[in-house]
Amino acid sequence: MATPRQVATLAVVVAAGVALGIGIDVIRVGGIDTWLDRHRPPVVYERLGRRVDIGGRALYLDCRGQGSPTVVLESGMGDGAGGWGSVLDASATTTRTCAYDRAGRGSSDPRGRHTATDAAADLRALLAAAGERPPFIVVGHSLGEAYARVFASRYRTEMRGIVMVDGFSPDLQVDAIEPLLGALRPEYQASLQSLRDLVARVEDLDWATSEAQLRAADVSGLPLEVLRAPREEPRLDEAANRAIAAAWQDAYGSLSPGRLRYEIAWGAGHIIQADRPDLVIAAIDRSVRAARD
Repeated sequence: MATPRQVATLAVVVAAGVALGIGIDVIRVGGIDTWLDRHRPPVVYERLGRRVDIGGRALYLDCRGQGSPTVVLESGMGDGAGGWGSVLDASATTTRTCAYDRAGRGSSDPRGRHTATDAAADLRALLAAAGERPPFIVVGHSLGEAYARVFASRYRTEMRGIVMVDGFSPDLQVDAIEPLLGALRPEYQASLQSLRDLVARVEDLDWATSEAQLRAADVSGLPLEVLRAPREEPRLDEAANRAIAAAWQDAYGSLSPGRLRYEIAWGAGHIIQADRPDLVIAAIDRSVRAARD
């Protein structure tokens, strides 16, 4: 049986090991503030918004803070304002920031089968009815990236930038990534089609038309901030994975040549705003500063 002295010594050794590990982690991520940002629990979203009539239907909108440009948070598939709890208030300390529920999500009325362009028109009508003024920066997570690109193209003169958070852009995957997949290409094509079908079902979208609208969307000249979760295909070799990673960056760069800032969100999975809200907040801040400059 261990003596009290041995137990005390072991406790000191364990505590020192934990402290050393934390210290190394703090240094690795760039300081104590960043480390705390990564390890604090996600912020629970508090629904402080209201339903706004846009002409026979009402959509939920929650805008906080002051200043221009206005940041608009566009959620991923099936999600709404509630997905931005870790970002909304932090962004609102810098500028006016709005989160909302798309038609049929959360507290917003449905609209039946529609397209991405219809959703963009809904969002613009919502902002106008609520008195929220351009210029805008749209932050799109996952499927929200596709919505953001279509919105930015349709209302181009009112836009000052886009932040794309581990986005769903099947046009880029088809053109830039699938040719690099070799024997895995049919599997990836089938998986992408399954995602298209799921998006259409969950969001009540005419996805074939929406994807054509996405492909036609022109966001050239706009500053783009892109955050991507780290990924690797274990069935491909290192060279192939490097080529795929470079192809993703080049594909996003082609959307707005010379205006891309691209970053891998180390330590995050697909929902970067939950895993690494610090990176999303920093990307929004850079976009806001650039718009003001």
